[in-house]
Amino acid sequence: MPNLKVLLYKSKTYKNGTHPVMLRITHNRKAKYFSLNMQCEETDWDFNRCCFTRKFRDYQQKNRMLHFFEEKAYRILDEFIKEDKAFSFLAFEQQFVKKPCSTTVLEFFDELLEDFLTKERIGNYEVYKQVKNALARFAEKKILVFGDIDYRFLKKFETHLFQRGCKGGGVHFYMRTIRAVMNEAIRQGLINRDAYPFSTQFNKAGYSLAHLKSTAQPRPLSASDMEKIKTLDLNAHPHLAKAARYFLFSYYARGINFVDMAKLQWSNIYNGRVEYTRTKTAKKYTIKLSEPLNEILEHFKGTHERYIFPILNDFHKNQIQIKNRVRKCLKQYNGDLKEIAKVLKIDVKLTSYVARHTYATTLKREGVDVSVISEALGHSDIGTTKAYLEHFSSEVLDKADALL
Repeated sequence: MPNLKVLLYKSKTYKNGTHPVMLRITHNRKAKYFSLNMQCEETDWDFNRCCFTRKFRDYQQKNRMLHFFEEKAYRILDEFIKEDKAFSFLAFEQQFVKKPCSTTVLEFFDELLEDFLTKERIGNYEVYKQVKNALARFAEKKILVFGDIDYRFLKKFETHLFQRGCKGGGVHFYMRTIRAVMNEAIRQGLINRDAYPFSTQFNKAGYSLAHLKSTAQPRPLSASDMEKIKTLDLNAHPHLAKAARYFLFSYYARGINFVDMAKLQWSNIYNGRVEYTRTKTAKKYTIKLSEPLNEILEHFKGTHERYIFPILNDFHKNQIQIKNRVRKCLKQYNGDLKEIAKVLKIDVKLTSYVARHTYATTLKREGVDVSVISEALGHSDIGTTKAYLEHFSSEVLDKADALL
């Protein structure tokens, strides 16, 4: 909860020797001052009671005004709590001063970024920072205000992103983030809902994201290529052994992704199963330890008391440190997978995510129902799973065509 105080702002002195009376709001160790359009000399101010002294002209009336402003500020702060809204100086100013929002779009992004860092929501922080930087590049040196973001602006930005090499899914990523920012600005009272540029049921002419399709490009390995990785001579390629074991662990553990592998601890191994919560979806998984999984785990025993894989350690305490470490190790891991593909003469671009695609496609080859595969992968809808299996469907059709 932010703190507020009415005070005499001695850091500023007018030509007549007086100081302004200000309202100070403090939040997360940052302070912002709001003018109350009153001033007095230091001798006319009661610093203990935070009001004018008796000798100040019309002190009773002035003190009633101070009390009014203080109560108004408290009512605004109470609204943040009542409506369960994140506090921001910008939203408070809009309510307290009652003037049009002068905040730029990039300044509002900075407020949101600061809030994400405070709450250690690193994923949101990185997404919003990426979108902010893209907007800054597009706007160049122009000061971007919310009024600038209309249908025409969004179409131009869309074209700009495509010209920079973005695909439909990538442009969708940027646009939905801008939409989220606009929605938050409306919730905080910074802009009027009438200025909302995106398509709604009440504004069909607004900018729509429906045409921005993400083209799935599943990259599962064939059964023969997967067998090559399973039988890779690790003694002949010791520098690739860790990457090969990571890939196989992911494959045998229902396509677990790298960030969740990195966070796995020995405490996640319980009663012959791997139990963990996926970072991306917060969905809980419990996987029976097969013989291949046990062999991989046996190899990593003793490398660390807490974590299973030598990716994270006790030095990585906060989410920023964890995120940076995982990103660095993932880059090395994908580089090693690229070399493995070269050694084994695998044509598919081998990345960490191929293990997940291959797991799903292998189940499909073995006749497992798509709904079961969807549940195993933790997908919220079966359509996502079908996208994983498109490549396999093509293989089946190719073989069918060969019979003609």
